[in-house]
Amino acid sequence: MTAFAIDYKKNTIRAFKSKRSALKMGNGLVVFNSVDELLENKNTTNQGIVAVYNNNTDVAVKRFSDTRTGAARLLKLAQDIHVESTPFDEAPKKTPQVAPLEGMTPLGITPKSAPFSRENMGMDVAKIVKDDAKKPRGAFAGKKIKCLVDVNPRKEGTRGWKNFSLFLGHGTISYEEFVELAAGHGSTKGGCREDLAHDIKKGRVELV
Repeated sequence: MTAFAIDYKKNTIRAFKSKRSALKMGNGLVVFNSVDELLENKNTTNQGIVAVYNNNTDVAVKRFSDTRTGAARLLKLAQDIHVESTPFDEAPKKTPQVAPLEGMTPLGITPKSAPFSRENMGMDVAKIVKDDAKKPRGAFAGKKIKCLVDVNPRKEGTRGWKNFSLFLGHGTISYEEFVELAAGHGSTKGGCREDLAHDIKKGRVELV
């Protein structure tokens, strides 16, 4: 789905093939593809919308009756902008899944040749399975992440810097979408959890 990116400092608006492509184009961009998403961003104001609108149209306006009206007019204007091509337009390749061979369990073990027991495993497998079932899916699963700062505080070029750049330019972003986008620059789920937990502790982002 086409995504749009606003730079309120330069009063520019650009169009990209996807949010992933737009987010890769730099920090500080407000990325959106709906009126509500534009309004959710804390950097969006009536004055800012007017400035961007007037900088990208031949018919200037003094003001809009309200911010939602301005956001709708700006979205309509953006839909006529040429969609840019970027090196990030292709989705990250997923690892192909191999079907299990006949007679194999999901863990790749044939029960007849290697039965689970205290004697041959040295542990109570039944207890491990029972305990594991009690574990939650994860503290961040199903949550949305809200960025509280305007500048990337991480060291440029690091994994943390790349991951934090995904928070910038959003009102909110779901944890699942963050993990998916982060995979595009090679970050693992474990790396995402570690960086997110660190940034929450520092007060740079919060879960909503």
